[in-house]
Amino acid sequence: MNPLTSRFNEDSRSGAIRLHGKTVRDHLPPVYSDSYGALLLDRPLFVPADEVARFADDLTKVFAILTSMPERYFDGDLRRYAAGLGMDPGLVDLMVIGATGRPPLYARADAYHDGASFKLLELNVGSELGGIDTAQVNRAYLAVDQFRSFAERHRLGFTDTAERVAAALRRAAEPVTGGDPVVALIEGRDGLAEHAHVFVAIQEALRRYGIDLMVGEIDQLGSVNGKLTLDGRPLDVLLRYYASGQLVGPADRARLERIVAADAAGKTVLFHPLEGALFASKGSLGMLHEPRVRALLTRDERAVVDRAVPWTRVISGAAGSLTGADWYDLVAHCREHRESLVLKPGIGYGGVGVVVGREVTDRVWLDRLAEVRPLDHVVQQVVAPAAEPVLNHATGVLEDWHANWGVFVDEAGYGGAFVRALRGRDGSVISYSNPGTRGTCVFTYPEPATPDVTS
Repeated sequence: MNPLTSRFNEDSRSGAIRLHGKTVRDHLPPVYSDSYGALLLDRPLFVPADEVARFADDLTKVFAILTSMPERYFDGDLRRYAAGLGMDPGLVDLMVIGATGRPPLYARADAYHDGASFKLLELNVGSELGGIDTAQVNRAYLAVDQFRSFAERHRLGFTDTAERVAAALRRAAEPVTGGDPVVALIEGRDGLAEHAHVFVAIQEALRRYGIDLMVGEIDQLGSVNGKLTLDGRPLDVLLRYYASGQLVGPADRARLERIVAADAAGKTVLFHPLEGALFASKGSLGMLHEPRVRALLTRDERAVVDRAVPWTRVISGAAGSLTGADWYDLVAHCREHRESLVLKPGIGYGGVGVVVGREVTDRVWLDRLAEVRPLDHVVQQVVAPAAEPVLNHATGVLEDWHANWGVFVDEAGYGGAFVRALRGRDGSVISYSNPGTRGTCVFTYPEPATPDVTS
């Protein structure tokens, strides 16, 4: 437990700080409060500023390695690279439309902290990222007098990811407009209804920085003289929230090609292409641990991988590069180490399809490994997250929660963070698909932590 967590919990138990969900919810903007207010953890999380900045630097280096792999190991052929991961060829055909092989760095790590350092579970590359509006919670905490005093004593800070995104959208728009950009968040067909609460909260967060975000679906886009339109209004930037799996037919492919053409013509800028998903697959992390790839990494690159990425291997042998004896050797390793491994889809969300080795029998584990052989799956070393003690205000008892850290990184480095957390008794998968999951914001502090002169 870091010193700020210890001090905060001591102050909470003594009554020096009285905070619970409703105290903070009362200071949230209305849309964010409606969307997430009932899901707040009863305290923020704290991390040394230098530590999270170092992790963001490692993420930047991991991203550079990942995006170099097609050129280094597959002669620049993105389709061959994707086949090596076992990715669906139909989806890959969409991801490579307009691809350059070098997508811009805008990503969010899902990471655990094992008590010594952050470990990267997956790197979500692309513009369709959740959590960019969480600084609303930071500001709500700071609006509470007792917490603001605590924050001032300990020199707490935070990075507003929405501010970074707004600045990036303005920079992207510079070639196509001299004024305030017209920006639209675009989902796939029939995609808005399910996640409407997410998008209205993002609208609210970006409005603070002068971005009046429009929201629509890909089939609602029009075009005038090559410039995309939504509801008849010309768009300067399209903020992509659709994924390749949502583009299911020829009409959607034509819409995607029109978006890419508008970007190439300098009419409407596409903020982050679909090709980012090629490097967001957990399989791309698995390739970093393949012996043939690892042998060609530089010493510094291997050090970054060893430091930040838990052992991960692609298991999808039939569609990829792992065949014959190599596949059986890997399965034998997975059987021997079942209790310390987890099986995951290469591209997946919300814990769907995840099998935790220690929670199943040998027979079920081996059957599942065989079933996913033609698919896009990885096995990964389980990372045990360090406990985050949170005061239960009803009982006065500290309860241990486990945190999934969402750490943003862009070309400028660390871009903010948020946390989803879960008590151990509520399961293994920390995701809002699990009803026990709660969310909170992150504050950084200078290390060493400032002594509390009032104690």
